[in-house]
Amino acid sequence: MTAAEKKVYYNRVRRTCLLHNIDIIYDGVPKMYCGVELVKDGVTVFADRATERKPLDINWKRLHQEMTDYGFKGGVK
Repeated sequence: MTAAEKKVYYNRVRRTCLLHNIDIIYDGVPKMYCGVELVKDGVTVFADRATERKPLDINWKRLHQEMTDYGFKGGVK
């Protein structure tokens, strides 16, 4: 996935989270994230975690697709 494509899907996920009051919680420090969770009302709805000691390459496209499949559509523009 190219950087431009990642940015597009990150923005889609971020806007959808703003619309539906979902929090984006990162696990780790910048450039060394080992996980990201999308939390709504204290419950982890979607997550992406690293399986090794390497930093996580967050798949924003997959997270966006999962959110769409569960009915979280649209976003703040």
